[in-house]
This record gives sequence, structure tokens and C-alpha cells, in this order.
Amino acid sequence: MRIVQALVFAAAATLSLSAFADPSVAPSSATASAVMVSSSTHTAYRLTQDEAEHMRGSFRLTDGRTITVTNRMNKLFVDLDGKREELVPVAPKKFVTRDTGATVAFNQVPFADEVVVNQAAR
Repeated sequence: MRIVQALVFAAAATLSLSAFADPSVAPSSATASAVMVSSSTHTAYRLTQDEAEHMRGSFRLTDGRTITVTNRMNKLFVDLDGKREELVPVAPKKFVTRDTGATVAFNQVPFADEVVVNQAAR
């Protein structure tokens, strides 16, 4: 989410600087075009320590793999394919791994009994 905010800030800064530019230097096609910047206005979702503690466990995936979810305070970690990564909450039941970008969705928080993992291709 911070990357999106940084990109929006950079785009806004570029647009504000271009407002002070000399229009005689810009090509005519640049003056006729418009730039639309959209951003998500949702706030970051945070787990409570109680929710995180009740998310711990081992979950068997449909492809036969098993993932293990652990917590430290209100942060969750997942052991996925031999690598331990932090789970960053992006919605009440959806998480993204910090390093690889895999999405992990639980059917409920806390006390999940089903998990879906979608690993991003990098």
C-alpha cells in the first residue's frame, strides 16, 4: 500500500511541477492530453493480538502442500514452500506475503478452517 501512496504522490508532484512549466516548450499533444490518477482510499487493516493468536495452525492445501501459520504479537507469519514470510493484512480475511507477493485468503478470521493460496509469478 505504501508503494501506491508513493506513486500517487510522485504523480501529483509531477503534475504540480508541470503546471509551472513554460507551455511554449511543451509539444502541442502534451497540452491536449489529461492524466487520471486513481488511488484506493481504504485504510490499512490491522489484526488484533487475539485474532492473530487464533489464526495459528497448519492448513492442508488442495494441491497436497501444508502451510503453517504462526504469530508474534499481532503479526502473522506463514511457512510456505520452506520459506517463512510475514503475512500483511490487506482485508479482513485476505493477506499478502511480504517478500513473494503470494495471496493467502482465509474463510474466516479468527478460527479459520479453510485457506486458499495464490502464488504470484515472479
